[in-house]
Amino acid sequence: MLALRAARALRGARRFSDASGGLQLSFAAPHTVYYFETSVASVTLPGASGEYGVTAGHSPLAEQLRPGVVAITHKQGEEPEKFFVSGGFAFTDAEKTEVSALEAVKLEDIDEAKVRAEYAAAAKGDDDDSKAAADAAKAMAAAIGVTL
Repeated sequence: MLALRAARALRGARRFSDASGGLQLSFAAPHTVYYFETSVASVTLPGASGEYGVTAGHSPLAEQLRPGVVAITHKQGEEPEKFFVSGGFAFTDAEKTEVSALEAVKLEDIDEAKVRAEYAAAAKGDDDDSKAAADAAKAMAAAIGVTL
């Protein structure tokens, strides 16, 4: 009986030890795969209920993503790599996070003039699609430090 309890405890310790090796990140949009099972230090995600960070050992979570910034820290202490996502979903367990975005673009590739033009065009509409496009453009502008 004692051996059975010890085996259970050791199995739990092994999982914790494996998790400390880094978080496995898979990150994709319909047009491309950015990362597939890549080891990273942490990921910060724009959840529908608020921004949250994920590291190895995180409790299981499924979260809808709102328009915002996904920040990927490859090694502790480094500046994160940042992407803007227009929405999507993230699924997390103790060892991995899978991010499926509707659209994703590196912050450094965002053109301020195009964001302003997209917002101006979307703001003219009064239907739900126009409102969603305006909200996404506003979030994208905020991500690059522009006020609309």
